[in-house]
Amino acid sequence: MVRTESFGDSMLEVVFSEKHVLHDRPSHVERANRLTEVMESLKPLDLRLYNSHPVSEEEVTLIHNYDYVREVEVSSRLKIDLDQDTYITPHTFEVALYALGASEIAYKVQGFAIIRPPGHHAGVRGRAMGAPTLGFCVFNNIAYAVRKSGRRTLIVDFDVHHGNGTQEIFYDDPKVVHVDIHQDPRTLFPGTGFPEDLGGKEAEGTKVNLLMPPGSSDDLYLELIPLIQGIMDDFKPEVIAYSAGFDAFAGDGLANLMATERSFYEMGLLSKGKRKFAVLEGGYSSSLKRGPRAFAEGFLGEERDYPALPSSPAVKSRFRELLDREKEILRPYWKI
Repeated sequence: MVRTESFGDSMLEVVFSEKHVLHDRPSHVERANRLTEVMESLKPLDLRLYNSHPVSEEEVTLIHNYDYVREVEVSSRLKIDLDQDTYITPHTFEVALYALGASEIAYKVQGFAIIRPPGHHAGVRGRAMGAPTLGFCVFNNIAYAVRKSGRRTLIVDFDVHHGNGTQEIFYDDPKVVHVDIHQDPRTLFPGTGFPEDLGGKEAEGTKVNLLMPPGSSDDLYLELIPLIQGIMDDFKPEVIAYSAGFDAFAGDGLANLMATERSFYEMGLLSKGKRKFAVLEGGYSSSLKRGPRAFAEGFLGEERDYPALPSSPAVKSRFRELLDREKEILRPYWKI
């Protein structure tokens, strides 16, 4: 772990390496300049930068089976894409090892890992829970850092797509509560993440899927905050871990939600006063210029007054139908 720069007094700890831009296909939405846009968005904040480092191949088997790790290594060497969504370059395997290392550093310094490729769709054997592809992901960065820490952790995944790989990896683990806020899976890839998916027998209730109907905006994200806070207060995690995807931002392009800065700020604010860290997931266009900074401001506990964009009456009605059902399912496990 190497600290490379330091500015000011109140710092956002950021983990980053130029290595992460080597996995690139410029014509693809998951492209290298995503990281440039995120780093630009964070520039107005005081940053302390750390270099990434790679983990060993053996360490990857903490979260993925050996055959999948070898598949990624061979595919990278031979330049064979993992699937129609998830491209491979000669650098991909090395870059993915660096992304795992960056996530671990973020946990140690309570910071934000600005990394790629993303990870939350990658399950034990690659594609997870019957998903058709890996959805741009290679190794599961958040899962690695959480598993390596061994601590009682609440994961908040606010990427617009369900973190099916993360849910699969921790499905039977009662020490990890995985709260995943995503667009209704009947309308979006990977088609997983329903409220009835509660975790295995020894971990029932620890996997929490909160669905957002297409068109949902900030007002509806704000309605979820007390529910998440209630679970947090009940579970008493040692660590809050964020899968920080920004593709729910209005107009991002790959989904149909309408969040703005207020939603991401409030997500960051959930962890105020607690041990926490974050890793970058999705976000592909205008979201990267606005979402990460708002999230980081909340993550740091700074006071901001972002307006909340309202949802239409029809969308509100559908959201509350879903939320009523989710609360009914969760009440046997949590004081909500």
